[in-house]
Order: sequence, then C-alpha cells, then structure tokens
Amino acid sequence: MSRWFTDLFHRSVKSMKDRSGSGTLIFGLLFLIPFMTFSMFLIESKFLMSLKNAADDAVTAAALAALKSTNPIDIAYGEYMLDTDAARNTFYEYLRKNMKLDVGMNPIPGSFAAGPVYVDEFIVYNPGSYPTFCPRGTYIKNTAIHVVVRFKTRRPVLKGLFGEYVDITIHRDVDNYYNLQEE
Repeated sequence: MSRWFTDLFHRSVKSMKDRSGSGTLIFGLLFLIPFMTFSMFLIESKFLMSLKNAADDAVTAAALAALKSTNPIDIAYGEYMLDTDAARNTFYEYLRKNMKLDVGMNPIPGSFAAGPVYVDEFIVYNPGSYPTFCPRGTYIKNTAIHVVVRFKTRRPVLKGLFGEYVDITIHRDVDNYYNLQEE
C-alpha cells in the first residue's frame, strides 16, 4: 500500500514540475475534499442516529418500568391509577441505570451523554385526565406517562464545521394498554 502511495506521489510531483496534468490534479483534489467531507457527514449522521435510538430505547424502557410500578393485577383488568411520585422515582432510577448516569443525572464512564441529562417534562395521565393531548400533540387515551428528555452528546468527526456537541431531545408517550377480560 505504501509503495503505491509513494509511486503516486512521485508521479504527481513530476507532473507538477513540467506542468502537464496539473489541471487534472487540482480538479481531482477539488473533487476529493468535498466528497470526503460529505462521506464523513453521512457516516457521522448514521452514528448520531444510532445514539439517539439507544437513548430513545433507554427512555422508553424507564417509562415502561414506571408504568409497572403499580399493582400488576390492577393493570391486567383495565384502567388503573398510577402514583405519580412512585412512577417518577421508578422512572429516574431506571433512566440512570439505562443511560449510565449518577444520582445527579451526570454521565459516568460508558455513557453516551456528554453532560447532564435533563427531564424537561414528566406527566402521568390517570383515568379522568384522559382522553386528551400531551403538550407536544400526541393523543392520550389510556393511563400513560409523557416524558421529554434532553442531553448533549459529542460529535465524533466534523467538530470544526458543526460544533463539538449535538443536542438530542427525546419525546415519548408510553402506555402499556392491554386488557384481560373476565368471561
């Protein structure tokens, strides 16, 4: 590989000295730089999307755990009431475990967050408070938890062009609707 590269380098130096092919070489470089930047942008966007999906899974799993914080038998037979404080405590506990955060919601080694994680909205919808719409427009028709989580993550490649950090916001409305009918 290095021999091929050095041969190419020596040919380009020779071409530049006698000015034959210098236009082709400059055109090639002008094409190569934007192409490489665009390629890195595509790779980075896919990487950041996978990070967002992992965080979305962590938030959804924590919200499902919070929904399960009530009596499972009540859940099986239809409408049930969630204790807001118990659901909030369960949600925070599992969110910290899933996203690798300390008690202050700051990242510990292995976390994909690059700073504190903020829970901007946490609303429990119990019978009597639905049917309604959540603050972000999702229709709520069962006992559910509405949550909005926001954090920053590091940009892996194109830091100079777009900044070092990327803001990620996750909005989830989670219910576990299923109904066990007595016959």
